[in-house]
Amino acid sequence: MNAERLMLLGGCGAFLLTVAWVRTRELREKYAVTWLAVATLLLLCGLFPAVLESLAHRFRLSYPAAVLFFSLTGIYVFSFGVSVSLTRHHRQNVRLTQDVALLEHRLRQLEEALVKSNAAPADPCGQGVPPTGE
Repeated sequence: MNAERLMLLGGCGAFLLTVAWVRTRELREKYAVTWLAVATLLLLCGLFPAVLESLAHRFRLSYPAAVLFFSLTGIYVFSFGVSVSLTRHHRQNVRLTQDVALLEHRLRQLEEALVKSNAAPADPCGQGVPPTGE
Protein backbone atom coordinates (compact mmCIF):
# COMPACT_ATOMS: atom_id res chain seq x y z
CA MET A 1 0.00 0.00 0.00
CA ASN A 2 1.46 3.35 -0.97
CA ALA A 3 1.39 6.57 1.05
CA GLU A 4 -1.41 8.15 -0.99
CA ARG A 5 -3.83 5.28 -0.29
CA LEU A 6 -2.86 5.29 3.35
CA MET A 7 -3.63 9.02 3.58
CA LEU A 8 -6.97 8.49 1.83
CA LEU A 9 -7.92 5.70 4.24
CA GLY A 10 -6.71 7.74 7.22
CA GLY A 11 -8.72 10.76 6.12
CA CYS A 12 -11.91 8.73 5.65
CA GLY A 13 -11.37 7.00 8.98
CA ALA A 14 -10.75 10.31 10.73
CA PHE A 15 -13.96 11.78 9.27
CA LEU A 16 -16.06 8.80 10.32
CA LEU A 17 -14.55 8.58 13.78
CA THR A 18 -14.90 12.31 14.41
CA VAL A 19 -18.54 12.42 13.32
CA ALA A 20 -19.40 9.32 15.37
CA TRP A 21 -17.78 10.72 18.53
CA VAL A 22 -19.46 14.10 18.13
CA ARG A 23 -22.83 12.38 17.74
CA THR A 24 -22.30 10.37 20.95
CA ARG A 25 -21.06 13.55 22.73
CA GLU A 26 -17.65 11.96 23.42
CA LEU A 27 -15.86 14.75 21.54
CA ARG A 28 -16.58 18.46 21.83
CA GLU A 29 -17.33 20.39 18.68
CA LYS A 30 -14.39 22.67 19.45
CA TYR A 31 -11.95 19.80 18.90
CA ALA A 32 -14.02 18.14 16.19
CA VAL A 33 -13.41 21.08 13.86
CA THR A 34 -9.66 20.59 14.18
CA TRP A 35 -9.91 16.84 13.62
CA LEU A 36 -12.11 17.39 10.57
CA ALA A 37 -9.47 19.78 9.23
CA VAL A 38 -6.81 17.10 9.78
CA ALA A 39 -9.01 14.57 7.97
CA THR A 40 -9.47 17.02 5.10
CA LEU A 41 -5.70 17.54 4.83
CA LEU A 42 -5.14 13.79 4.78
CA LEU A 43 -7.74 13.37 2.05
CA LEU A 44 -6.29 16.22 0.00
CA CYS A 45 -2.76 14.83 0.34
CA GLY A 46 -4.04 11.43 -0.70
CA LEU A 47 -5.97 12.80 -3.66
CA PHE A 48 -3.37 15.34 -4.78
CA PRO A 49 0.09 14.05 -3.80
CA ALA A 50 1.70 16.47 -6.25
CA VAL A 51 0.88 19.37 -3.91
CA LEU A 52 2.84 17.76 -1.08
CA GLU A 53 5.67 16.92 -3.46
CA SER A 54 5.82 20.53 -4.67
CA LEU A 55 5.92 21.78 -1.06
CA ALA A 56 8.70 19.30 -0.33
CA HIS A 57 10.64 20.52 -3.36
CA ARG A 58 10.04 24.16 -2.39
CA PHE A 59 11.46 23.60 1.11
CA ARG A 60 14.20 21.36 -0.27
CA LEU A 61 13.00 18.29 1.61
CA SER A 62 12.59 14.74 0.43
CA TYR A 63 9.01 13.53 0.10
CA PRO A 64 9.00 11.35 3.28
CA ALA A 65 10.74 14.07 5.26
CA ALA A 66 8.16 16.61 4.12
CA VAL A 67 5.28 14.37 5.19
CA LEU A 68 6.93 13.82 8.56
CA PHE A 69 7.74 17.51 9.03
CA PHE A 70 4.24 18.75 8.23
CA SER A 71 2.63 15.98 10.27
CA LEU A 72 4.73 16.67 13.34
CA THR A 73 4.13 20.40 13.03
CA GLY A 74 0.39 19.83 12.94
CA ILE A 75 0.52 17.45 15.90
CA TYR A 76 2.57 19.97 17.89
CA VAL A 77 0.21 22.87 17.20
CA PHE A 78 -2.87 20.83 18.06
CA SER A 79 -1.33 19.34 21.19
CA PHE A 80 -0.26 22.76 22.40
CA GLY A 81 -3.80 24.08 21.94
CA VAL A 82 -5.25 21.14 23.85
CA SER A 83 -2.72 21.66 26.65
CA VAL A 84 -3.70 25.32 26.98
CA SER A 85 -7.37 24.36 27.08
CA LEU A 86 -6.78 21.68 29.72
CA THR A 87 -4.84 24.15 31.84
CA ARG A 88 -7.73 26.62 31.72
CA HIS A 89 -10.22 23.92 32.66
CA HIS A 90 -8.02 22.73 35.54
CA ARG A 91 -7.80 26.23 36.97
CA GLN A 92 -11.53 26.69 36.59
CA ASN A 93 -12.19 23.37 38.36
CA VAL A 94 -9.90 24.37 41.25
CA ARG A 95 -11.70 27.71 41.57
CA LEU A 96 -15.14 26.07 41.50
CA THR A 97 -14.08 23.46 44.08
CA GLN A 98 -12.89 26.22 46.39
CA ASP A 99 -16.17 28.12 45.93
CA VAL A 100 -18.21 25.01 46.76
CA ALA A 101 -16.11 24.37 49.88
CA LEU A 102 -16.62 27.97 51.06
CA LEU A 103 -20.36 27.75 50.43
CA GLU A 104 -20.62 24.46 52.33
CA HIS A 105 -18.71 25.99 55.25
CA ARG A 106 -21.02 29.01 55.29
CA LEU A 107 -24.09 26.77 55.12
CA ARG A 108 -22.85 24.75 58.11
CA GLN A 109 -22.25 27.95 60.07
CA LEU A 110 -25.76 29.21 59.28
CA GLU A 111 -27.32 25.87 60.26
CA GLU A 112 -25.41 25.88 63.57
CA ALA A 113 -26.51 29.46 64.27
CA LEU A 114 -30.09 28.49 63.50
CA VAL A 115 -29.98 25.51 65.84
CA LYS A 116 -28.40 27.61 68.62
CA SER A 117 -31.03 30.30 68.38
CA ASN A 118 -33.88 27.74 68.30
CA ALA A 119 -35.49 29.80 65.58
CA ALA A 120 -37.95 28.13 63.25
CA PRO A 121 -36.88 27.98 59.64
CA ALA A 122 -38.15 30.90 57.64
CA ASP A 123 -40.93 30.31 55.14
CA PRO A 124 -39.38 30.68 51.68
CA CYS A 125 -42.51 32.43 50.40
CA GLY A 126 -42.51 34.91 53.28
CA GLN A 127 -46.19 34.26 54.11
CA GLY A 128 -45.84 32.68 57.52
CA VAL A 129 -47.64 29.58 58.70
CA PRO A 130 -51.46 29.82 58.73
CA PRO A 131 -53.02 29.34 62.15
CA THR A 132 -54.36 25.87 62.82
CA GLY A 133 -57.76 25.05 64.29
CA GLU A 134 -59.80 27.65 62.47
